[in-house]
Amino acid sequence: MNTASPMERIAARGAPSLAGGAAWAQRRQRALKSLVAKGLPDRRDENWKYLDHARIAGFAFESAPQGEADAAALAARLLPLASARRVVLVDGRFAPGLSDSGIASGLEILDLAALLERAPEASLALLRAPGDDPDDRYALLADALATGGVLVRVAAGCEIAEPIYLVQLATAARAAVHQARVVIEAGPGARFTLVEHFMTQGGAAALGNLAAEVTLGEGAGVTHVRLHQHGPEAAQVETCVVRLAARSRYAQHLLALGGKVLRSALRVALEGERAACRLDGLFLADGERQVDLVTQVAHRGAATETIQEYRGIAAGRGRGAFNGRIDVHATAKGANASQSSRNLLLTPLAEINVRPQLEIQVDDVQCRHGATVGTLDAEQLFYLESRAIDPATARALLTFAFCRDLTGRLPFAALREAAEALVAGSLPDRDLIGGPG
Repeated sequence: MNTASPMERIAARGAPSLAGGAAWAQRRQRALKSLVAKGLPDRRDENWKYLDHARIAGFAFESAPQGEADAAALAARLLPLASARRVVLVDGRFAPGLSDSGIASGLEILDLAALLERAPEASLALLRAPGDDPDDRYALLADALATGGVLVRVAAGCEIAEPIYLVQLATAARAAVHQARVVIEAGPGARFTLVEHFMTQGGAAALGNLAAEVTLGEGAGVTHVRLHQHGPEAAQVETCVVRLAARSRYAQHLLALGGKVLRSALRVALEGERAACRLDGLFLADGERQVDLVTQVAHRGAATETIQEYRGIAAGRGRGAFNGRIDVHATAKGANASQSSRNLLLTPLAEINVRPQLEIQVDDVQCRHGATVGTLDAEQLFYLESRAIDPATARALLTFAFCRDLTGRLPFAALREAAEALVAGSLPDRDLIGGPG
């Protein structure tokens, strides 16, 4: 049995020869050197203490997936977004044959692997250079090893009515690891919706490591739907950094419905005056699954606003965690921040940990947070049972209703209906509420 850590195995293999020329080779070597010295995060790092790191370490970090996408199988699983502009990444690399060739006016889709080849200096400036603190170490790993990804850029003042549909497909039949970079740029005044859909092909056992960056120009508006629908053997670690200029608005809707392990870290910086974000999240940790969600929101501009609402459900031996931090800086006078985390435990061995944090460095702000972990409401169960609904169905209906409060906020009727069907089909008692298996 190989007991070496992932970084020890990567270091033993040596720095890979990847695209980007001398400048990128130096950047990759610096990232790997830092990671070898510090190691990947573990339970001793405060924001990583709830994650089962052994599950992640078991993946073959030193090897990349070798699978091929099944176009027909992929098409059968796509969301019903008929007018969407589809962009597909397969194991972290842009797949033009599976993506739409027609691009709307003002929309630019750029293959980052091609950019690394033809314009390495431009890609250096485009892609954020992560730090070496524990919250950025997986982003450093992507910086060192990623060979592909995609840039989605919407021009200033451009409003795209149809959703942009970014599909990220994992194909590996063994426990390989793929790295990816995603860059989303909204020019000043731009408006669009991005639907990001993570899925696996067959029984793929890949670990996806994603480093994503979202930048909103002044007055821009982006709605970002993120649906995790991995297979039972797949895992995902992701670091997403969002920056908002003055009067821009960012809304994220996260649905974590599948996979062996998901560790999703979101960092939002409200840099400009009156910037605002709305963050909704729903996760299901059933069986032996684990979901670890981390949000860090920094209010830096005056009169900025954050509304967060996260809900979690754990069943079987599933484990979930929500770690949310809000920092209101001295420059953020008039900020308004709220955070809510509500969680359901459906079985005795299930576990959910919640860690709300709030730090305020200025007066004249409105900040609040609340967190609950409990079981279904006994009075609501009694009411349904008194209406001749059997106890098992009553529990299933209340659990689905708990989720529907968030899915009902999704944009586009077809997307809401599809998401609600997927949620119903993911719940432990899906047969009792008509959810697909």
